[in-house]
Amino acid sequence: MLKPPNLMNNQAVNCDSPVFNKSLLSADEALEFLLDASTAPEKKESVSLDNSLGRILASDIHSTINVPGFDNSAMDGYAIALNDNQLLQKNLSFDIVDRIPAGSTGNELNKGCAARIFTGAPIPKGANTVIMQEECEVSEDGTQITIVRAIKLNENIRPTGNDIVEDDVILNSGKQIQPQDISLASSVGVGELIVYKKIKVGVFFTGDELVEPGTPLSSGKIYNSNRYALVALLGQVGCEVINLGNIEDKFSTTCDALEALESQCDLIMTTGGVSVGEEDHVKPAVESLGELNFWKIRMKPGKPLAYGKVKQTPFIGLPGNPVSSFVTFCIFSLPFIKKMQGNNNYQSKIIKVKANFECKRAKPRLEYARARIDYSESTPVATLYPKQGSDVMSSIVWADGLVEIPENKTFESGELLNYYPLSELIR
Repeated sequence: MLKPPNLMNNQAVNCDSPVFNKSLLSADEALEFLLDASTAPEKKESVSLDNSLGRILASDIHSTINVPGFDNSAMDGYAIALNDNQLLQKNLSFDIVDRIPAGSTGNELNKGCAARIFTGAPIPKGANTVIMQEECEVSEDGTQITIVRAIKLNENIRPTGNDIVEDDVILNSGKQIQPQDISLASSVGVGELIVYKKIKVGVFFTGDELVEPGTPLSSGKIYNSNRYALVALLGQVGCEVINLGNIEDKFSTTCDALEALESQCDLIMTTGGVSVGEEDHVKPAVESLGELNFWKIRMKPGKPLAYGKVKQTPFIGLPGNPVSSFVTFCIFSLPFIKKMQGNNNYQSKIIKVKANFECKRAKPRLEYARARIDYSESTPVATLYPKQGSDVMSSIVWADGLVEIPENKTFESGELLNYYPLSELIR
């Protein structure tokens, strides 16, 4: 396991100081540590197909049948029993001796005969090809068809097991279930799926300056947007949330909240309270009940990101600024949670984009800048929101995603950078 440096005694200093920045974990080191610390769940449950959307499969799904279970017609048309001497012959006529709708089984066809057949209906014994109805000329009395073109064997016939063969693994454990997965499971007769139980995430929020939306603001107060953002993000990714809401800004109250959540949750998350101010009680409260493994990351926005344990329950402390909280959840907490859920696809999707901006002065910390993407060129082009402050939540609403601006590097417009689509970072 990656052993991060001891950062517990850092004091508030210039956050862009080279000496200070070298003492912090890089974003890559922090993510590696988090993913190494995240463990897949053990608890499983059975759910109906109707209740399985978005859940994580806890076991492979094997098919007990072939799909289709019989040779069937891919078209509305005519099943024909061709003689060997009729192969590749033109202007052939056949007597219509049967009619086979989907769900029924026709009679055996003699050579040189045809049966009206519909999509999905079983191919009758003796038939060896199907011609679509648009290519068949039907006699006036409806007893005979003529086909002008040459006919080949096995046209428009779906063979047994064409889609799925008995004993095939059709869905793998660790997959997040999508509508198409539900369709596939139902097609082989599976009515329930074994999934991992939802993880329980306990949250609370500190700060005597925070006011609930819908109430008037008095002097010095702000609305608590982090509470609603975090609860929404957790709900979006399928977590069961236990929300204690705003708690009093006291060390003892913070300890009580942590202990209450530790006994009933798989993960505890907070926003704010992990800095070094006299009113920041989350960090010392976590240390008194467990441990902090790292605190502060060499990145912007979101330097004061904390990870540790309250007794044996993992704890993630997000920064207090709204953009910092949102970005660190997307980049760090979401992969941690996905792996904890048993999701095999927990790594964030990264694509390359061209910068529609330059960087003349090297950044002392890795930056995740809010950007909008123009897809009109072969390589997508990223344009930055003009205000990149950690308090500017409107930048997240405006943006399509986050562009990674490397530390200690200058570049010109047109530089290829890593880009994280926001659509992938919140689900």
